[in-house]
Amino acid sequence: LMVTDTVLDFYESINFEIIDIDGYDTLFTELLEDGTYATVSDDDGYMPEDLDTPIVFNIYDDNDSFQWSVTLDSSHQLQELLQNADSTETFLATLEDIREEHIEQHQ
Repeated sequence: LMVTDTVLDFYESINFEIIDIDGYDTLFTELLEDGTYATVSDDDGYMPEDLDTPIVFNIYDDNDSFQWSVTLDSSHQLQELLQNADSTETFLATLEDIREEHIEQHQ
């Protein structure tokens, strides 16, 4: 699965890098000083093929333990949330709100 330069350039511009996790290229970004990090994938757990596809934003702690995740409409929504947040904490709080909304919608 080839990821387009468009996707790579876009994610590099919002401070993501590609790292190898279990033999798969994964979009990765460090979130907090304590080692908390995030990965981005599509619904199937792979790199998003374009910027308009829904993405899953996954949060892990410094021991690589999965914490929680939230689905966003597109990579553009992620960029918007990052740009509008004045801190990582604000950004994460917004993501948690979106996640809660999704959970309520699906009950």
